[in-house]
Amino acid sequence: MRKFTWILALSLFLALPARGQDTPQVEVFGGGGFARADLGGADLNLYGWNGAVTENVNKWFGGTADFSGFYGRQTLLGPGLTPVEVNVSAHTFMFGPHFAYRKSGAFTPFAHALLGGIRASQGYVGISQDATKFAAAFGGGIDIKVHKNLAVRIIQAEYMVTPFLGLRQDNVRLTAGIVFRFGKR
Repeated sequence: MRKFTWILALSLFLALPARGQDTPQVEVFGGGGFARADLGGADLNLYGWNGAVTENVNKWFGGTADFSGFYGRQTLLGPGLTPVEVNVSAHTFMFGPHFAYRKSGAFTPFAHALLGGIRASQGYVGISQDATKFAAAFGGGIDIKVHKNLAVRIIQAEYMVTPFLGLRQDNVRLTAGIVFRFGKR
């Protein structure tokens, strides 16, 4: 029995590299997250959702379409030093290359560079200001395999640049969620 246990353990250990050989054709991510928005001197915490579709060309390279929506509220001092509630929303639509390191069957680290746009609005006291601008996000994350068609994205961290208020804003976006994997390459 002891010999059988060792043979079984060795077989499973040697099979681990083979698990990493399957590359999904399409990966669909959905989750929630946090964004730290730079408002030109004041920072605002935003919370929301993030979704992405990645088509893998081979085991290490693909293309990603990324969409997100983040929302927050901040109290500012208005005229006469009266507090005014400001609602902020930001929706992004970005696209770019996706690089994955698929040497392990258990987890997949990745990096991407996304370019596109951001539609942001802020509203207060019945007044709303909207603008659509260029946006870029650079970052990556780690997916942990749960099943051959399912993974958990434990972290996706990005540095995001936007040009609102005539200034360059340096933002941070952190998300986590579930990845559905379809097909094989």
